[in-house]
Amino acid sequence: MLKLKKTRYFLTLMQMVTVLLLLVGLAVAYRGHAIAFFRTTQAGTLGLVLNSSILLIFLLGLVRMILIFLTYNREQEALQRFVKRALENSVNPASTLPDNALVVRRYHAVQTISRQQASVNQGALAATLVAGQQAQFTLVRFVNSILILSGVLGTVISLAVALMGAAGLMNSPDNMKNMWDIIGGMSNSLSTTVTAIVCYVFFAYFYLGLQDARTQLLANIEDVTSLYILPRFQYNSEKSLQGEMTLLAAELNKAAEGITRVQDRFLQAGDRLQLAVDDLQAVIAQSGDSILDIRKSVREGFRLNQEGPKA
Repeated sequence: MLKLKKTRYFLTLMQMVTVLLLLVGLAVAYRGHAIAFFRTTQAGTLGLVLNSSILLIFLLGLVRMILIFLTYNREQEALQRFVKRALENSVNPASTLPDNALVVRRYHAVQTISRQQASVNQGALAATLVAGQQAQFTLVRFVNSILILSGVLGTVISLAVALMGAAGLMNSPDNMKNMWDIIGGMSNSLSTTVTAIVCYVFFAYFYLGLQDARTQLLANIEDVTSLYILPRFQYNSEKSLQGEMTLLAAELNKAAEGITRVQDRFLQAGDRLQLAVDDLQAVIAQSGDSILDIRKSVREGFRLNQEGPKA
């Protein structure tokens, strides 16, 4: 019996949900303090927007990963049910499973190819499956790529605000608002950098866990294909091939018998032709003797001498 590779779906999923709930709880509990800190100056309001944007991107990618993990969990359950029905020698192990399950789609693909009496290329099927799964990772890869860059962007924007405050301070040294702009810009640059780094660390960890889960799921599907799907249809294909070979052998035997009959006819025709040639030779021989008799009779009748006239 095939032992499907164990996956860390629930462990990683619980960690993601815990982080999500923790972020929501901290946002609700310290909402007033966070807003008061970021709204200390005008630049602080910008910091609130930048940090909220980073957290929103992080949460968007996290929710997408949670949905993919739930999908993989359903696929793993469908695989286990398929293997159980296959071990029970069910006629159609995929009959009670969802049509959109990966193992059901693989079963139907192999079945379709087998009906057309073509060889099943498992490598091509695996490549197609991997390409289809890669398409589901578009948003996750995008968030993983821009998350740290969003922190850099927030840092650059905050430093630009701080430099604007420094320029204003040089024009009017007594304006304390410009000093607060400088302090707020520096603090916002640090806060956006820290926020992006922390979010990226958690997101990268969960992203690696998601990739491991996908790899394990695809490996399980290929194992099930090799052990439980291909043997069913390859056996039927071999039986069909044997039947076709039997029919071909019968047709070849008929053709050989026909060739033998034609050969016998040619041999009979050759024997008849030989008899005709012998008869013709006999007739020609008799005709020669008759001609000699006629010639002799003519000479005797006219009393011809074979010798010439005398002088």
